[in-house]
Formats: sequence, C-alpha cells, structure tokens
Amino acid sequence: MNENIYNAIILASIATYVCRAAGVVFSKKLNVNSDLFNWIECISMGIIISVISKIIFFPEGMLTETALINRILTILFLLIIYFISKKNILISLVSSTIFFILINSMY
Repeated sequence: MNENIYNAIILASIATYVCRAAGVVFSKKLNVNSDLFNWIECISMGIIISVISKIIFFPEGMLTETALINRILTILFLLIIYFISKKNILISLVSSTIFFILINSMY
C-alpha cells in the first residue's frame, strides 16, 4: 500500500516538472500580446468574475448568515480602496476583510 503512495507522488512530481520545463522551453517562442493570449485572458477574467458573483449572490455555508447588502457594500468598499491605494491588492483585501467583519458585527 505504501509503495503505491510513493509511486503516485513520484509520477505526479515528474508530470509537474515536465510541464514546467516544457513551459520554459516554449515560452521563448510565444508572443504574450497575441490574440490567443488576449482570448485566454478574457476567458480567465470571465471565470473569476462568475465565481465571485456566485459567492456574493448565492453564498453557501457561514456566508448565508450575512445580509446581501453587506456583501455588496464590502465589494464596493474593496473596489474604492483598490483604486485609492493605486491598485494595491493586499491593502484592499485586508481593509475590506476588516470592513466586512465590522459591518456584520453591527447587527
């Protein structure tokens, strides 16, 4: 049984590093400003936006105990802080987390 686990770890490691090595080799030939990369970026952004929207409007678990208006206000607060702080993700994330905790503890 233990041998299967070790074999799985070794195979997963090999697969991971082969993919990384291939990425390094092929990255020199790729143009990041191409239409393909723009399309991939748009698809990625769409997926991220849809997941975040689902979490905000159709939450699961402990998040269902919070009001929708609190979740929306937190997102607006996050966006405001993000642009005020010159697109600093860490500051906007930490401050909006604190804001979310404070706004939910009021009720």
